[in-house]
This record gives sequence, structure tokens and C-alpha cells, in this order.
Amino acid sequence: MTSFFSFPYHFNNKHNIHEKVYGEYDVYYYSMRILRDYLSKIEKYQGKYKIDLDDPTDYDNLELHIQDRIVNTRCELPSDNTVYKIIRSIQKEHFLKFIKIYCKNNSIPYTTNLNKIDIREFLAYACGELINTYKSDIIDGWNGNKWEKIHSKTCKIYGI
Repeated sequence: MTSFFSFPYHFNNKHNIHEKVYGEYDVYYYSMRILRDYLSKIEKYQGKYKIDLDDPTDYDNLELHIQDRIVNTRCELPSDNTVYKIIRSIQKEHFLKFIKIYCKNNSIPYTTNLNKIDIREFLAYACGELINTYKSDIIDGWNGNKWEKIHSKTCKIYGI
């Protein structure tokens, strides 16, 4: 029996926006925040209103942004405890898929002790996968891997 996952957050759903930074330690909310932050930064600082994830430069820039927020900059996620709480919110189907691919990509035997996994790198990988898979459910304007900002009164800048 296959379960169909519906991404729980969208930038238009104002009632779903939490006041807390981590959205009650929810990886799906946190992934939405990362994508919204990235799109708002390229709009604000680079004047870009379009990206194409088929272009290696745009894809790498998004991956670097995710990596920087989770792995490099520890001011947003100072505690590994917070990282664990966010990882624990990943649904079972997603977690099993992500952990298998992460272990394979990093030459870590899946059957070994998972404590050897760098939890920040794994969270960055999981958020990247969620963003790539559910980007059109998170923010309007996606056509495949291409995004163009939709200009309207309700859609100004995406940062929270």
C-alpha cells in the first residue's frame, strides 16, 4: 500500500507559519524556510527573479546555501540536539530513502552503526532532497526545475 505525501506548508498558508525559528523542529517547515530564504536573498542582493536548477551554477548555489545554513553556520543551529530533533521529524518513508542514498554516496555501509553519520551533513542532504522534490508545493512559480517569481500583491519577498 503506497501512501501519498502532501507537503504540509506553502508560503500562502499564513496559518501554518510558526513564530519559532525551527517550526516546532519540523524538517518540512525548515526546508521551506531554507528555500524561501534562498529565493529572497537572490532577489534582494542579486536582483534575480529566475533560477534554473538544470543549470549547474544555479543548482550548486542552492546546494551551497543549504550547506552553509546547516553545516557551516552554527549560529542558526548551534546545538546538535536541535539538529537531532529536526531529523526525527522526517517521515519514515523519506528517512529510509534519504539515509540509504546518503550512506551510499558517502561510502558508509548502511548496516553499520548510524552514529558514524555526520548529522548536519545528513540534514543538509535531506533538506536538499525535500526542496528538490517538493519545491512546487512550497512556492509557486516552478515549471519543472525552472522558477520565476510570480509578481502579485500577495507575493512580495519570500523570507520569513
